[in-house]
Amino acid sequence: MVKWKNGKLDINGSESLIISGAMHYFRTLPEQWQDRLEKLKALGFNTVETYCCWNLHEPREGEFRFDGMLDIERFIQIAQELELYVIIRPGPYICSEWDLGGLPPWLLKDDSIQLRSCQENYFGKVSSYMHRLMEYVVPHQITRGGNVILIAVENEYGSFASSRQYMQKCKELLRQCGVEVPLFTADGHTELTLNGGAVDGVLPGLDFGFGNGIHPEYIQPFQEKWPEAPIFHAEHWIGGISHWGATAPYYSAESTALEVEQQLQMGIHFNLYMFHGGTNFGFMNGANAFVQDPENRMKTTYLPDTTTYESDALLTECGDITPKYEAVQKVMSQYLKKPLSLPSHVETQSLGDIRLEKTASLFDNLEQIGTRYSDEFPKNMEHYDQSYGYILYRCRIAPGQAINLLGFERVYDRIHIYFNGRSYGIIERNDEKRYIEPDGWMDEGGVLELLVENQGRINFGPDMLLGDRKGICGYVYICDTVGIRQILSNWEIYTLPMTGLNNLCYGKPGRLPAFFRGTFAAREKKDCFIHLKNFTKGFVVVNNFNLGRFWNIGPQHSLYLPWPILKEENEIIVFEEEKMTEPVVSIRDYHVLNERGDYVPAEAIV
Repeated sequence: MVKWKNGKLDINGSESLIISGAMHYFRTLPEQWQDRLEKLKALGFNTVETYCCWNLHEPREGEFRFDGMLDIERFIQIAQELELYVIIRPGPYICSEWDLGGLPPWLLKDDSIQLRSCQENYFGKVSSYMHRLMEYVVPHQITRGGNVILIAVENEYGSFASSRQYMQKCKELLRQCGVEVPLFTADGHTELTLNGGAVDGVLPGLDFGFGNGIHPEYIQPFQEKWPEAPIFHAEHWIGGISHWGATAPYYSAESTALEVEQQLQMGIHFNLYMFHGGTNFGFMNGANAFVQDPENRMKTTYLPDTTTYESDALLTECGDITPKYEAVQKVMSQYLKKPLSLPSHVETQSLGDIRLEKTASLFDNLEQIGTRYSDEFPKNMEHYDQSYGYILYRCRIAPGQAINLLGFERVYDRIHIYFNGRSYGIIERNDEKRYIEPDGWMDEGGVLELLVENQGRINFGPDMLLGDRKGICGYVYICDTVGIRQILSNWEIYTLPMTGLNNLCYGKPGRLPAFFRGTFAAREKKDCFIHLKNFTKGFVVVNNFNLGRFWNIGPQHSLYLPWPILKEENEIIVFEEEKMTEPVVSIRDYHVLNERGDYVPAEAIV
C-alpha cells in the first residue's frame, strides 16, 4: 500500500522520501532507457518521473501506439528491475515544451472544440485515450506489486484556468480507469496558480526553480493553504527553456546541489526537472508565448523551442554526466552516508564531412510526398487532416492588375512567398507588418505560392486556448493603388507532413526549398552530432528517422544522432528552406549548444 501519513509518504509500512528525476521515455530511444535509468540509480535517487504524450500515443483518432519509443510499459518495467519507483503524469495536457502540450492536433479539426474543458467533444476523447493508456499503467501500480507510486491529475491547470468541475472530472476519470495510488497536481508556487489547479482529495504539488536556493517565500502560499500536507516539489526546475534565436538560462551546478541539499534537510519530496532532457525529435517541439514588453502585457511574442531538450539537466542530450550530476551525487552520498560511484563518460565518434550528392527540389516532388486539395479559400492544416510539417498554398493571379500590396490576415507560423518561381521574402508570426509591396512584379500575372512552416504549437498558458492552428488561418488579399482589398480565391493546397521521403525523385538541381541526400558509413555504435554550417534552416532525416529542426540563428548549431539509429551504411537527407553554400555536412563527436548565430536571410532564387 502507498499513502500519505502525517506529512510523510508511507510505502508498505515504511516511511519514504521521494527523491526523483524527470526523464521522458518519448524523448530518448528505448535502447538507451536502461543506461539513463542506471545513471539515475547511481545518483542515489529512488524515483523516476515521466509525462505521457497523447499526441504520439494516438496520432490519429482511434489509432493507438504503444510500441518502440512509446512502449511505456517496458519503460516502467526497466525502472522496476532497477528498484526505482515511477511517477506517471498522463495529462491529457502535459506542457513539457512539447507541441500543443501533448494534445493531439486532430482535435483542432473541430472548430467548436474547447481544449482542457468539460465540453463533451473534448472530454469524451480524453476519456477514450485515458482508458487505453491506463491499460499499460494500472497493472504496474505498487498496490498490484508494481512500482508506480503516484499519478498526476492533468498538469499546471492553475496557469491556464480555474474550473473546479474540470479538475474534479479529470480526477474521477483516473479512478474510473483503475488508478488506486495517490493522486497529485502540479502548479506554480503562487497563490493564483495553486488555487486554480487544486482539486479536493488530491495532494497539491509545487513547480518552481530559480537557481538561488529554496526560500521560505516560495512555499509559503502552499503552507498557508495546506498546513498539514507534505511538501511535494513536483517540478524543481534546474535549467531554462531554449528557444530559437535566444540563449537559454543556465543554473550553476553549485546552486542545484545546494537546493537538493536544502530539500533533503527539510524533508521535502522533490522531482528534478530535468534529470535527462533528451530530444524533441521530428517536429515535436512546442513553443511559448511570453510577454516581452512590460508596458503591453496583453501582447505576447511567439517563441518556438529548439530541437534539443538538454535543459541544463544532470545528463547531457547524449546521456553523459555533467558537473551538475557530480555535484548532486556528492550531496546524495553524504545524505545516504555511503559512497556512490560515478558512471563512465559517454564515448562519441566523428565521421568527417559528408557530401550530399543528390538534390530534389520540393516543388518537383509535391505529388510524391504531398496530398493535394482544392478549396475556394485557404484553411489551416488541421482542416486538411495534417498535424505537422509544412503546407503549400497555390493560386493564380490574373494579369493586368495594378497591385501594390499582398497581405495576410494571420500567419502561423512562417510564410515563404514565391511568385512565378521566384522568392520574394518571408513573413513571420511576430512581424508587425504582415504584407509585402509587390512593386509591379505581380502586375504581369502568374502563380503565387505560399509555403508555410508549422514551427511548433504553443504549449503553455492561455495563448493555447484557441488551439494554435497552423498554416493560413484567415484570408490572403491583394490591394490596388486606391486601397481596395480583394480576397484571393480558388486555391490548390498540398499538405506536406514530410514523411515518406523514400518517394523523392532526385535529378538536376532545382529551386529551393530542396532535399539534399547523401550516404555515410558508421562502423561503431557510438553517438555523434551533425553540424550544418553550410545550411540555413530546415530538418534532417537519417535512415528514415527525423532528428529534428536546425536553424542558423542558434543557439543550437548541431543535431544529436543517437547510436541506435546508425547502421553500417546510412542515408542522410537534409531539407533546406532558404540558402545553402555547399552540400556538405560534418558529423562530429561534440555538440554545439547555447551559441547565438548570425541569421543569413535567403537570397532570391530564380
